[in-house]
Amino acid sequence: MRIRRFFSESLHHRLILYFMLLMMIPISVAGTLIYRASDVRISDSALALAEEVVGKTGENLEAMLLDMQSAAKQVAEDHTVQILMAKLQDSEKAEDSVILELDARLKQIAGMYAGLDGVYICLDDFTVAKSRYYAARDEHKALPMTMEQYEVIRNHEDIQWIVSDEGSLVADNMGNAVLSAARLLPLSSTGQPCGIVVVEVRQSYLKQIFDKKLGESGTIFLMSARSNIALLPAAASDEIVSDAVNQIRRTDRKAATISLHDRVIFYVPLSLSEWTAIGVVMKQSLRGDSQEILTLFVITVLMTLLLTIFVSGSLADYELRPIRRIQTYIKDMENGEFGKPLPSMRSDEIGSLAENTQEMSEKIGELLETVKTEQKRMRTAEFKALQAQINPHFLYNSLDSINWLVRKGNTEKATEMISALTTFFRIGLSKGRDIITVREELEHVRNYLVIQKIRYENQFEYSFYVDPETENYFVPKLMLQPLVENALYHGIKLCDRKCILMIQVLSHGDRIEIEVLDNGAGMDAETLESVRKAMEHKGENRANSYGVVNVNDRIQILAGQEYGLRLTSEKGVGTSARIVLPKTLKGA
Repeated sequence: MRIRRFFSESLHHRLILYFMLLMMIPISVAGTLIYRASDVRISDSALALAEEVVGKTGENLEAMLLDMQSAAKQVAEDHTVQILMAKLQDSEKAEDSVILELDARLKQIAGMYAGLDGVYICLDDFTVAKSRYYAARDEHKALPMTMEQYEVIRNHEDIQWIVSDEGSLVADNMGNAVLSAARLLPLSSTGQPCGIVVVEVRQSYLKQIFDKKLGESGTIFLMSARSNIALLPAAASDEIVSDAVNQIRRTDRKAATISLHDRVIFYVPLSLSEWTAIGVVMKQSLRGDSQEILTLFVITVLMTLLLTIFVSGSLADYELRPIRRIQTYIKDMENGEFGKPLPSMRSDEIGSLAENTQEMSEKIGELLETVKTEQKRMRTAEFKALQAQINPHFLYNSLDSINWLVRKGNTEKATEMISALTTFFRIGLSKGRDIITVREELEHVRNYLVIQKIRYENQFEYSFYVDPETENYFVPKLMLQPLVENALYHGIKLCDRKCILMIQVLSHGDRIEIEVLDNGAGMDAETLESVRKAMEHKGENRANSYGVVNVNDRIQILAGQEYGLRLTSEKGVGTSARIVLPKTLKGA
């Protein structure tokens, strides 16, 4: 939703989007096609290379296994070995000198095969002859080879293969894993077995064979079908090996490639039918070069995208610059600036739009001037009508007070009230002026208070605080008297105590604030809200709030909607009526 709004609210953004689509769609389509074609070719090449690596590794493994078989056979058939074994059989106890001679001969034979780690003869009494100078196991310490394994080897003429993770079967060699080939050792003179021959291959040599790059995460290992053992590199995954073995067991082909969803399995049966060289490579790793191409393509697309954004943004700015000028020109029209000259633009559709906009502005300016003149006349007439409504209201209340004094026989105070009333109406007339000074308005309300003080002598006291700076500013005539009257009749008169009424005039920046305060009965929140709605010409309480509505209307007609009357009140505390006026009002 936000993306749609981002493009729908700005022509600049849409132009950039169009340029991007125009550039990116062809590039993306072409790049995708090229990548797919390259990916297929690269994958096929990598697959062929991996198959070749597995085949070559199988050949090396086969050569190693053949060497182990040959070494074991050579030891069993060696003339010197047979003579020494016969000597050991004739003596009740193996002689150290014979064992040493046997060690030397085994060393000679082992030296003929580069990859062998050791050649050993294990006699029935577990005396060991060895080709390598590893420490022989303690005669009291059991060999890693179980008695069952020993008996199987001794009772079979064919070669037996053993993978030992714990190290050599017959010697202490730092616990490194080894592959062993073991076979029966018979005496040629009697044909009776007297022990076994064990040939072990070096772990480092095995690592060299397995250490062939097969993709980034490929694995090559050797499996014995007969014994279900596997010779694995250190990094091989049990899950991968197990899955590969299960897949191979489902086929009878002599050599094959099995393609699965995420991997490819190569297997090459060796001439030694028991062993199979297996390679497993993940398809993803075959696509290393393809990934580089993809990365390069993505980088190219991103750079093209950034360049497109920059170029399209610049072009969009160039094309939209005249439109933005027109937009600014229209905003100036909204702010009341009409008829301004609009700089000349291009002679295309946008230039024509600019000319029409300027003509429209000039016509609107002329119409507004006409409307303003008519509104001024209407405002003057409306103001005079509102003012005419208030004077009878003042007169009625004043005459009622004088009548009350005469009836009481208090002619002195009645005379004082008549004098105050005379001054009151003299100022009220003001020679027909609608705008008078703050000083005149205050004198006007003082005369009103003189009259009311005579009526409610013991009911209230009043005071004035006037900032001298404000006395010569102009205000609408007859705006304070209705507020003072409301304070007396709706606030002070309802109290059972003597109250205080205060009028203060203050200066605040470019405004004048005139406040009528009383500590009378006040209004509850509901009543206050009702009066405020009446001032906004809402609700049903306009008739009961005639005075404040009249004052607020007159101020806003003369000064504007941001000025007017602000009421605050609290039940039992009092009421504040604050008038806010500009200092810019001019007298007639």
